[in-house]
Amino acid sequence: MLLTLLILSWLIFGTMAAFTLFYKNQQNQQILGVTLSATHAQSLEVQDIISGYKRMCYLIFLLSAGLSLLLLLPAAASFTEFFLLILVLVNIFFNWLAVHRYQRRLRTLKKEKGWIYQRSRIVTVDMNVVKEKGKAGVSAVWSWLFLLLSFIPTFYLLFSPTARAFYPVVFSMIGPFCQLNMIFLYYQMRNSHTPALSENTEINKVCARTQERIRTQAATLSGLTMLVFWFLFSFSVFYAGDGILIILPVFVLITALLLIAYWQQKKIRAAENHFFGPELQNESHLSEQEGAYKWGCYYNPSDPRIFVPKRIAGMGFTINLAHPVGKAVGFGILALVLAALIPVFYGGAKDYVITENGSQITIDAAMYDLSLAKDRIVSVSTLESLPRSLRTNGYGGESKSFGHFTVEGYGKCMLYVYSQGGAYIVLKLDGDNPGYVIVNGKTPAETENLYRSIKAWLGEGVSIY
Repeated sequence: MLLTLLILSWLIFGTMAAFTLFYKNQQNQQILGVTLSATHAQSLEVQDIISGYKRMCYLIFLLSAGLSLLLLLPAAASFTEFFLLILVLVNIFFNWLAVHRYQRRLRTLKKEKGWIYQRSRIVTVDMNVVKEKGKAGVSAVWSWLFLLLSFIPTFYLLFSPTARAFYPVVFSMIGPFCQLNMIFLYYQMRNSHTPALSENTEINKVCARTQERIRTQAATLSGLTMLVFWFLFSFSVFYAGDGILIILPVFVLITALLLIAYWQQKKIRAAENHFFGPELQNESHLSEQEGAYKWGCYYNPSDPRIFVPKRIAGMGFTINLAHPVGKAVGFGILALVLAALIPVFYGGAKDYVITENGSQITIDAAMYDLSLAKDRIVSVSTLESLPRSLRTNGYGGESKSFGHFTVEGYGKCMLYVYSQGGAYIVLKLDGDNPGYVIVNGKTPAETENLYRSIKAWLGEGVSIY
């Protein structure tokens, strides 16, 4: 479990490092979100700033990965989830801080050099180019086919009760949902605006067709990558059941998506330089765009769009927080993030407590309290090791797990167990929802004392073995 968490954290740190490093490349005449002409972007001063930015990104990654190794110390075992979650949040913050710091340095350099461009943004639209939309891209049939194929794990579950015990059908709908996002990405890519910088309509049309083909190829490849990931991930859950093997498809997915984004970014930049080389050197078409962003988020009341392309080409879309719907979506995402983080903090901090109260036994746990009447308990036994289990609604950490689980050979269970508790106490119940409650103590000695206490409380009339 600890190795799985470490690999997952390194994957997050690597993804953040790759994302921030992508930001240093010139996109739409911007570097780190700061508008710069092609000539100015190649100046020694700008390149020095970018070199410092790269070193900072690498340093943040190495420090984060190095600090995560502190979890290998025995003293850190009891607060693994806390430490990793805080470390991930700190990593995200320092990556944002690096972007913000070097943005400020670029803006200071612009002011010192007098590199100020026009304030009003003029978008040139060639109607002949608009008419070419949708003609040069990869067919949308592939994206829709990937959506249909993503239902294969769902159909497998419908005819495999054994697999459903460890892989709920509802969970299998995540794949199709991701493919729906890939379809949205495809159409957004196909309909993306292509600059019309040349006075020659034919050049504008050829460039538009080239960029549409590149964008739709990237979107289609992303959909295929998501489908392959979903098959690998589902296979890992069905047959492997090992945390590391389940993490591997995630690593493959993120690596492939980053490579696709890099490829798209490189090809789009090469196409613009090929078709509009002289025009890109001309500063007259540039406009200052930094004002549309606040704290790294797109905020433009004049833009009617809800979703807009990110400043890093190929990295998808972001929300216009100035739009009323964008505000609602943004607050909704924030609420979901907080809803996911609070149980981790609360669940990791609170230990569960078992108390006997007359004819009932009460288990006090974070959000998963349970009261059992004595007459519901059919038998009590012990297990030396816990069989393969899947959390369906609960908390699963490095040091403890509790809540609703499906356990191989036992079905639906309520677990309240510590990883260092030694044996496990199994309470068989009258009924099957849940059919068992499995508990232990923090240490083998506490588990032994708890077992004796439960036996004494149950007394005669209940099978004990």
